[in-house]
Amino acid sequence: MSQDMFLLNFRIPLHLKVQFEDTCSQLRTNMTAELNRMVRDFIKGSREDIGEPIQWLSSHQEDWDQK
Repeated sequence: MSQDMFLLNFRIPLHLKVQFEDTCSQLRTNMTAELNRMVRDFIKGSREDIGEPIQWLSSHQEDWDQK
């Protein structure tokens, strides 16, 4: 089974990256597998929220209207 892959680069504080790398190593996993798992979990957990305003955004709507 072949999947298209996409390289994703993003910035992260060094101390957080080091802690993440160390934790993955201790758990005998890798950062790619864990990031993919976190993204899938985020998508699954957000399905009910799609189409609904984000709570923070809706509570600060007046700030957005002024820009």
